[in-house]
Amino acid sequence: MNKKLETLLIAFIFLLTIINSTALGKQIENKTITSISNKNIIYVDDNNTAGPWDGTMEHPYRYIYDGVSNASDNDTVYVFNGVYNETLTINKHITIQGEKQNSTIIDGMYKEFIIHIVEDNVSIMNLTLRNSGGYRDNAGIKISSENNSIKDCTIYRTKTGIYINNTSDNEINNCSFYTNGEGIFVCFSSKNSIKNCQFYHNAIGVNFQSSEDNKICDSYAHTNGVGFFLNDSSNIEIIHCAVSDNNDNQGGVFIFGCSSINITNCNICHNGVGVTVANSSYISIKRCDINWNTHIAIKLGKSSDNITISNCEIRNNFRYAIHIENGNCKIIDNNIYKNALYGLYAKFSYSDARYNWWGFFTGPTYTGLGIADRITRKLGSILYLPWYRQPLQNIGSNWETNDFFTKKEITDTWHKHIDFSGNDTDKDGCPDWWEEKYGYNPNIWNDHEHLDPDGDGLNNIEECYTDQYGSNPFHKDVFLEFDWAEAKNPETTNKPPSDQIDLMKSAFEKHNIALHVDVGGLEGGEEIPYISNFSYATMRDLYWDYFLHNDLDNPRKGIFHYCLVCDYGPGAGFAFVGWDNLDSFEISAQQLVEGFPAYSRERLIVTGAMHETGHTFGLFVDDFAGIDNAATERPYYKEFWLYINYRSCMSYQHTWAIMDYSDGTHIGRDFDDWDNLDFTFFKNTHFEWPKK
Repeated sequence: MNKKLETLLIAFIFLLTIINSTALGKQIENKTITSISNKNIIYVDDNNTAGPWDGTMEHPYRYIYDGVSNASDNDTVYVFNGVYNETLTINKHITIQGEKQNSTIIDGMYKEFIIHIVEDNVSIMNLTLRNSGGYRDNAGIKISSENNSIKDCTIYRTKTGIYINNTSDNEINNCSFYTNGEGIFVCFSSKNSIKNCQFYHNAIGVNFQSSEDNKICDSYAHTNGVGFFLNDSSNIEIIHCAVSDNNDNQGGVFIFGCSSINITNCNICHNGVGVTVANSSYISIKRCDINWNTHIAIKLGKSSDNITISNCEIRNNFRYAIHIENGNCKIIDNNIYKNALYGLYAKFSYSDARYNWWGFFTGPTYTGLGIADRITRKLGSILYLPWYRQPLQNIGSNWETNDFFTKKEITDTWHKHIDFSGNDTDKDGCPDWWEEKYGYNPNIWNDHEHLDPDGDGLNNIEECYTDQYGSNPFHKDVFLEFDWAEAKNPETTNKPPSDQIDLMKSAFEKHNIALHVDVGGLEGGEEIPYISNFSYATMRDLYWDYFLHNDLDNPRKGIFHYCLVCDYGPGAGFAFVGWDNLDSFEISAQQLVEGFPAYSRERLIVTGAMHETGHTFGLFVDDFAGIDNAATERPYYKEFWLYINYRSCMSYQHTWAIMDYSDGTHIGRDFDDWDNLDFTFFKNTHFEWPKK
């Protein structure tokens, strides 16, 4: 071909390409299209209600399902902003891309899953997914294949945000998870990575079960029950993550039955327990800041060995820095100082704690009266000589959480809708009969969704729902449901007895609060089958099964506090996050009987419930140092005498003897629990530190 002619032909083709691109730009000037390199683009727009539909820009499909059905391998299904009420099974390796993350929404309508990926090499990006079913194994995205990518997505109001089951090599990148039973569940899977994600207001942020060779990096877990939960897993890396403000009665990173877990360069601050390790080995915690945790910074126990804690900054924790029981640990090159009770407490354990800074050049102290942090051993061995005479420099994490992350909060609140019998003339959500009963004009619209005249945390619509249970919108009401597991011993029961419940009610009545307890008379409260020792994840499932009854729209949520009584659970008794807020607690009756034989089973159940209900009202360690302070139980600790006049069931010194909170009128260090009850805390939980 003549070279001059060839040059003219190339120029013509190039010009034609520019003209076509310009024309396409004019066609889509009202839509935002991110550059897509795949061979074919299929368009979906829910605004195209009249058709025709062929997946072109001019005639996009109305439903994503049609786009997926008509796509071929390597195609992109591009979804314009809108709300799509559908579920999808992806059985070809394609990309589904939303126009804008927060405005392109797929609502699963409470089905088993919203998206199920069964083919390899699928990409999902720029979407919001909400409302999966509430049963076990239900999920926003269920992945049953390999080499998939989920990027720039928001997932909320699901039982599990992303469920990765028996697969590998999937990547979750820059996604947000909130108000889920768990954000991500990884089961029998390997070589998956979670990057740049944020988890908040979930029962569990990330849950690894029986998995290996996985990684979490550059991610943030806050205001969950448990940030990261690892069980029966190995070779997990947690790198450059922030884990903060997770439940005071649960915590940040929980490791059970695992091996070869590395936590590196993380900020683990203001959780109940920063890191918990049990029945695990070869765990490394390195170059981390572990500060301001309310109970324990690092808790090691139950046959854990070959644990190494090195180059960490462990300070200002409200109780213990490091607590070891039945384990062995090497603690080297750390700054451990300004922890309220102990720098190191070891029982039935061996600890090599040489070469650390303990807060003063003379080394650790052996009582609570010294300047440096205290160490104590019981029936074990601690090596602590030599120690550093000045703080170590350039240890701990090399970054600040606030410089790297902006803490996200819930952006799309879900408004509870309850249908009532009877006319609602003014359409304000409350029927005429209820408005007339309490002095509202049924012909004048009232903002009942936000009205709470008695300040008990229940708005008028919720008060209308509980009218059947005797509530009054002008008198404080608190609702508590008990479910109890069948006891292993057929001669006993875990059902709370009426006489002890009456004592609990009486304490509230003295402060003009009506406590309504459901043990079967308020359409809840039931005996459930016997369950043996169970994990935090199983406990979360029991909450969904027996309190929510797997219904994300259950109207009792946000009205009733919830208690599960069993023989043995993950703890003797503690408040836990079953879904998105701290509205629940567990009581291990048989464990309490064995630990406190001076009290009856019946007494232990209900006084324990009184104590834990206080936590669901927002009473915590960081409100008052006498709350949940183990040192108040023994007269050889100074804390016993400092807080002896804090006469409250929130004090471990008085938990079983007093069925009441303190009113702050006692001499000495006392605290007015009653005046500090936050009646909205169980439905609007916040753990931030320092408190606002």
